[in-house]
Amino acid sequence: MSSNNTNLEKQDILQAVVVASFFHKNFWPAVDKDHSCFVPLVNKPLLYYALNMLDSSDITEVVIFCSSSTADRTKSFVRDTPGFHRLNVIYTSSDTCRSFGDVIRHLDSCALIRNDFVLLWGNVVGKLSLLPLVKSFKDLRKKDKGAVMTLVYQQGDADTGQTLVLSSQTNRILFHNKKKGKINLPLELVLNESVKIRRDLNETNIAICSTAVPPLFADNFDFQTKDDFIKGLLINEEILNSTLYVHVVQDGYVNEVFDWPSYQKVTHDILHRWTYPQVPEIIGKYSLRYGNIYFGDNLKLALTCDVGNDTVIGSDSKLGNGTRILKSVIGKNCTISDNVTIENSYLFDGVTIKNNCVIKFSVIGENCTIKEKSEISDSCILGSGVLIEPNTVLQQHRIHSSNLNNKMKKLNSKAFIYNVENDSDSDEEQEVNGLTYRKRSLTVSSCSSSDDDNSSIAASIPDDTCMFYSEVVDSLIRGFEDHVHCDNLILEINSSRYAYNINYREANFHMIRAMLTLNSKAELEALNQVRYYTQLLSKLDYFLPVLKNYIKNIDSCEDCLSAIEDVAKGEELLNTVVVKVIHHLYDVNILSEESILKWHKKEEDTSQFAKNIRQKTNKLIEWLKEAEEEESESDEDDSS
Repeated sequence: MSSNNTNLEKQDILQAVVVASFFHKNFWPAVDKDHSCFVPLVNKPLLYYALNMLDSSDITEVVIFCSSSTADRTKSFVRDTPGFHRLNVIYTSSDTCRSFGDVIRHLDSCALIRNDFVLLWGNVVGKLSLLPLVKSFKDLRKKDKGAVMTLVYQQGDADTGQTLVLSSQTNRILFHNKKKGKINLPLELVLNESVKIRRDLNETNIAICSTAVPPLFADNFDFQTKDDFIKGLLINEEILNSTLYVHVVQDGYVNEVFDWPSYQKVTHDILHRWTYPQVPEIIGKYSLRYGNIYFGDNLKLALTCDVGNDTVIGSDSKLGNGTRILKSVIGKNCTISDNVTIENSYLFDGVTIKNNCVIKFSVIGENCTIKEKSEISDSCILGSGVLIEPNTVLQQHRIHSSNLNNKMKKLNSKAFIYNVENDSDSDEEQEVNGLTYRKRSLTVSSCSSSDDDNSSIAASIPDDTCMFYSEVVDSLIRGFEDHVHCDNLILEINSSRYAYNINYREANFHMIRAMLTLNSKAELEALNQVRYYTQLLSKLDYFLPVLKNYIKNIDSCEDCLSAIEDVAKGEELLNTVVVKVIHHLYDVNILSEESILKWHKKEEDTSQFAKNIRQKTNKLIEWLKEAEEEESESDEDDSS
């Protein structure tokens, strides 16, 4: 009887499946293909973030699929990582798996899945409570016996290029297309009022699945990817009797790291604390300094070295005299000598940089050595153990420490330049992606020059609006701290606006958002309402010339108020003083009376927060109306 109870308990335990093999070479040669889940992200293996999410959601029964070559490393990592001791991990691997579909078929053949399970890749970063999603999925399956998967998406701010047509009532997927540009939708969907078309959803690589998913893959060998699975179920819905649903994450943060552009974006988000509590000082031993600067333990920093904003220095690293580091992540046990410049780059553990070197927009693998007066720039990627001789200049190259195919150009005995055109053995279906220099960003570029490849490059560029917003935040922080003249700040904002092709109204909106979000999360936690409002007023008054340059008419005032409302929705301190902020902007002639009244009676926004914030401003609105009536009466008296 007791054994039966034990079996029942096992059946009820919630499982998670983590796919730690990515089947791509997007991070090569910085890490090998099979070790992509261990690429350091802010000095933590990428796999750490996915397991941390499961642990924080109290999911302890975990199945990890990894390649045979990484099985021992994966086991050691989980065993030796503090905080993962309570995870009950089952490791499984297969040398015959060549795709995600093969992994799911392998799980089916091993009979490892006993109940509904959470499926995620080992490249997921963020904070998401998974148990409520599982409960919702179980409730959904009571209503729809054919429900096999709920795909989790993150609410985006812009067009992602992916089209989903969903049922308005249930979020059931009716149509799915990942092609960029124009698509052809079935007429019955376009004319159906009970559906919604979404193009603002970002994938998270998380799904809630029923036990029917592995057998579906086992019965359909043409299901090689998740997209194949979605397409196959939508086309053969009546035959397979299986339905798919969507859950949209409105709050919180979830993202995936699948190539260097997404690696750069997520690194930026971690340093700017969007991923809290997955931030450096919580998941590692770092101290947080102003400007999103994180220092590890046992550092040796020369008095004249300069560490700029958005920078991480790993423990036991050394920085020499005159060295300048900005918007970069430095690994552990790195030695950086005198007069070195490092910008927008990622150095893994054990890197040595000799005197007078310049590293910009590049990735330097573990235990590399860059000798004197060398310049590595424009998105070079160096594999582990590479040695660069003095006075070497490299741009847009991938360097490996050995001659893999005997066709690579030799720089020295520990540095060979990879050229895909000379690699007849390369996998045509899975090209090795490199990096292309772009102003303040890293972007994927294909080695081919075909039109199709160029369109995919454009699709991989990080969202221009986000990049514009980020640059405005950086400009305003530096401007306020260094007392930069506002005319110069206006020039910088305009330059960013033209660089990212941002229209005037978008620029207004994101400029105000940036102005209201200059404090880090740690700084906000240390402030009370009075101190917060005092600091905010000092910044608004300092940037008054910038405000007057952009907020000039009714439309720009509307953009300003929309931005205030948008930020207040996510920032409680601003929400508590939002009426004072609007009143202050009215007093300094930024917001007009007409624009405030128009915003207050705006009817199309019926969200509860919108109603609440307008209710807060009722007294201000009454005061404005009374002042308007008194003014009109005074004008009539004067005319008589």
